[in-house]
Amino acid sequence: MDLMSKGTLQMIGDAEPAITEEYKDIPMRDGYKSTIKIHRPTNPPASGSPVIVYYFGGGFIGGDMHQATAPARAWIRLFGATVIVPSYRLAPEHKFPISQNDAWDSFKWVDEHAHELGADPKLGFIVAGASAGGVCASAIATHAIENPLKNPITGQYLCVPSIMDKEGCPDKFKPYYLALEHNKDAPILSADSMRSITDHTGADPKSPWRHPVYSKAPLSKQPPAYFQVDGMDPLRDDGLIWDEMLKEAGVKTKIDFYPGCPHAHFGFFPGIGVTIKGVGDQMVGVGWLLGKEITAEQGLGGLMPQAAA
Repeated sequence: MDLMSKGTLQMIGDAEPAITEEYKDIPMRDGYKSTIKIHRPTNPPASGSPVIVYYFGGGFIGGDMHQATAPARAWIRLFGATVIVPSYRLAPEHKFPISQNDAWDSFKWVDEHAHELGADPKLGFIVAGASAGGVCASAIATHAIENPLKNPITGQYLCVPSIMDKEGCPDKFKPYYLALEHNKDAPILSADSMRSITDHTGADPKSPWRHPVYSKAPLSKQPPAYFQVDGMDPLRDDGLIWDEMLKEAGVKTKIDFYPGCPHAHFGFFPGIGVTIKGVGDQMVGVGWLLGKEITAEQGLGGLMPQAAA
C-alpha cells in the first residue's frame, strides 16, 4: 500500500456496520490472480444496488485500490451502490498493455458476477476512474461498444483522463489542443513526467487502450459521461475536447472544470475550498449518471460515517 493511501485509511478509519468491505482474488487472462476490493451495503436497499467499478490513478506506475475507499463508502451511503475497486499490475515491472488487460478482465468478471455480490447492473453500471484510472474507464467504455458485455455500461465517470495525443486529436480541434504546451511545467504532472511515464510503461500511443480517441467504435454509442477537468493540467484539453466530441455525437455529458488547478488537485490538496468543491461535484456527478439528483452539500455529507440505527 502506498503511503498516501495508508494515511487516508488511517484518517477515515473503519467503515460503519452498514458497509461491508472485503477482498477477492479473480483470474486474469494469463492465469494471474488479481485482487479486487468490494465495498457494498451490508443490507442492500429493497430497490436494489447499482454497480460502480472504479479504477485508481497513478500513471500506471503507482497508486492502489485503497485510493477510492472514501468515495466508495460515500456512494454506498448516498446511492446504496456496490463499488468494486480493481487492482491492476503496474509498470515498470509490467509493461503496456498488462494494466489495461487487467482492467478489462476485472470489469468483465464484475459484469458476469455482479449478482453474486448482491448488486444489479440494470439499476446502473458505471465505469469510473481518475487519471490513469480514467484512461482505463474510457478505454473500457469504448471497447465495450464493439465487444458487448452481458450488462451494458450505463455511464462513465472520467476524472482528469488522458484520452488523446496531438496526432490523434481531430483536425477541427487541433487549434485548441494547447494544454501540453500551456501546462508543460505544471506541478504534479508536467510534460517531463508524462514522458517518463511513457518510458516506464512502454505504452503504444496509437492504441485505443492508451488513447481511446484511436478507437473505431462509433462515438454515438458511448454511454453518458461525467468529466472533471483541471485547468493547470497537461491533460486539460483531453477532457474538454472529448466532452465536445461526445456531445456532437449526441451523447449526454456533464462536466466540471477547475481553473488554475493542477492535475487531480483534490487528491493532493485536502481541505481547501476548491478540493471540497471537487469532491462535492464528484458525488453530484455520479448521482447524475445514476439518475439520482442530490446537492453538493448532500454529497459531502455522504462522506461522513452514518450512526447505527
